[in-house]
Amino acid sequence: MKAFKYVIQFWFSFLMIIVVVPAFSLIYTGRVPFPGVLLEMLKGFIAGNVIVFIIGLLIPIQKLAEKFAGLFKAKIGTFVYNLLTTFIYVSFYVVIFGVLYTALAIGFPPYFFLVVLKGIPLSFAVCYIAGVAVNPIALKLSFWTCGKNDRKYSLI
Repeated sequence: MKAFKYVIQFWFSFLMIIVVVPAFSLIYTGRVPFPGVLLEMLKGFIAGNVIVFIIGLLIPIQKLAEKFAGLFKAKIGTFVYNLLTTFIYVSFYVVIFGVLYTALAIGFPPYFFLVVLKGIPLSFAVCYIAGVAVNPIALKLSFWTCGKNDRKYSLI
């Protein structure tokens, strides 16, 4: 279970990319271009998981999420716990992936940070909803991957 924090970050990131890339394509272009969306998912998966792993080494996001939920006395395995922990995960990743995907889309023009900042509210809303949906699945996959069948954390 020492690797659990990295495993859950992997699964959360992986599932988020599967949901969010087509969602943003639909929001910003009005369609989901196939097979182009698969290439975007692959780019996000590779770059995103490298970034997620590095961040996981530097910042204990899982512990921060658990402590945040603890501030509100949310019990592990409840929907409120899921809402609160997902808030922390999404807060970190919206900024990180917002910068990443904006850079991939437009490069680094002088107005780069303005574009990133303007996109954060919509990105947060979409990612939070997606995150609440995928978080229980990421937990279940993480326990399965780590060989632990600990149902006290799972919402499924």
